[in-house]
Amino acid sequence: MNRYLLSEPTAADGETTRVPIDSRVGIYRRGDGSKAIVAETADEQIDLGVRDATVSRKTNGRPPVALSPISRGISVRNHGSTNPVTLSTNLRTHKLTAGDAAAITDDCRLTIGLSLTLRATVEGGGGRQDGQARSAGVRPAAHARTLANTLRAASDDSVAETRGVINELRTFLQEHPLESSEYEAVCSQVDRIEQRLESKAGGLHRTESLDEEWQSELAVVSDRVENIYARSDR
Repeated sequence: MNRYLLSEPTAADGETTRVPIDSRVGIYRRGDGSKAIVAETADEQIDLGVRDATVSRKTNGRPPVALSPISRGISVRNHGSTNPVTLSTNLRTHKLTAGDAAAITDDCRLTIGLSLTLRATVEGGGGRQDGQARSAGVRPAAHARTLANTLRAASDDSVAETRGVINELRTFLQEHPLESSEYEAVCSQVDRIEQRLESKAGGLHRTESLDEEWQSELAVVSDRVENIYARSDR
């Protein structure tokens, strides 16, 4: 499954910008007065070739809109865009207010700010019609890598986002068992994390975000999941 963010250039002689969504991609307006809209990955900042003063800038280092890979396609989260983020498909239109998230499983137009429209697309997923075939067609190692990247990104976002990814990861582990002590240890660790996250989301010590200790632990389990399935694929 391939996931992309695309922007259509405003200049007549411009080219479409295509950004792979292999890990979290943030979208925001630069704060240098240029009104330039950029997509930011862990490794680079990509100018999307469009300008819009109504798109929000970063707040405390966090982009207002973030796209992350998930097993079904792409997760879109509004972290605090001043204007709602609108997702439009052939079937419906859905608005995300601050803190909301939604999943994209096919082709979708994203309206950010008052008028900027980008596209997010999922290729090779097959949609609802072949959900089982989609899982079967992706090697477990590749699926594990996607989930590991998604968990790393979610740990920077919120408790709610992380709980969703941990639940996906637990399901993946159950559906792709390995005969190794490392696999059993990872399953136990994920179960413990899920229980602790439930307490953190609704208990006396309820919080919206995760601290550095939590992020470090989730990075470790992400690495372990990715590594054991990479080795099994050799």
